[in-house]
Amino acid sequence: MEALILEISTRGLHRYETLEGEVTTVGRALDNDIILSDPTVAPHHLQIRHGADGSVELVNLAEVNPTRIDGNVINAQTIGQLPVELEFGRVRARLQARSEPVAPTRALAGKGNRGHLFGSPYWSAVLALLCLLGGALEFHATAYSSFNWSELIKHLLRDTVLVIGGLLLALSILERLLVNRWEIRQLLTSVCLVYLLYFTVSIVADGLDYLLSASWPGTLLYFSWYLVLIPAAIALYLVHISHLPRERSILLALLIASPIALPSILQSPQMQAMFDNFSHAAPYHSQLSYLNWHLRDSVSIDEFVDQAQRLQPGKAAD
Repeated sequence: MEALILEISTRGLHRYETLEGEVTTVGRALDNDIILSDPTVAPHHLQIRHGADGSVELVNLAEVNPTRIDGNVINAQTIGQLPVELEFGRVRARLQARSEPVAPTRALAGKGNRGHLFGSPYWSAVLALLCLLGGALEFHATAYSSFNWSELIKHLLRDTVLVIGGLLLALSILERLLVNRWEIRQLLTSVCLVYLLYFTVSIVADGLDYLLSASWPGTLLYFSWYLVLIPAAIALYLVHISHLPRERSILLALLIASPIALPSILQSPQMQAMFDNFSHAAPYHSQLSYLNWHLRDSVSIDEFVDQAQRLQPGKAAD
């Protein structure tokens, strides 16, 4: 008689119990063979009978939150084929044979390979420095005033360090809750890569806005960033770094990104411009590139007023 395995789903690593006797009881009471401490589990919830001929019979013992097999409530049922999915209250389990094949082993991200992008703290540091450099370039490109170190530091702390730190903190807490461990180095690398991707694509979108004299490339990027790119990045991390199932990772990524995406999109100037003639975005945005602000020397207010006074109606300044 081949022994059975009861796989009990827990946060992070699952719990496995070997069923070698003819009768095994499952429940919350301490006299059970397998004890489940969840309050939704009955003191004596299920009895598993394993016959010498290999037959398996499940007998429900719970009146409250009775045992379910593949979502259906049972009283007593003989199992024709393993594995089967079980529910004890809110505890999920899987009854299977010891010979049940397991999924291939997944390699740790970068462990044992210092040259791997996710395996070395030096790569994390380099990517973090690149993010700071990107934030400094963004400040230089979009600043209306002359260069100022204090304003640059404020910009980096507010728009680079705070964004990366907030995402790192939120995702690390989420990872701890999901898989009961920390992957700070891999998480920092992933967040920095996503930040650099957004920075690069933003430059391309701004250039397309300028070349096409239209705002739709930037609007498309804005919506795609929240609706597609952020969920995709989170899902890829959960699948390839945390090694969660693909379907569960996609669902979690959508749930994680939604509280950030929905308010940001609904309150964005792009969304308001779609439903209202008024827009918070300046009307010259479609024709003026931020790169032009640094192509010519700035003039003082007095010089600007003097030039305006010399203009004739219908003629532009040289």
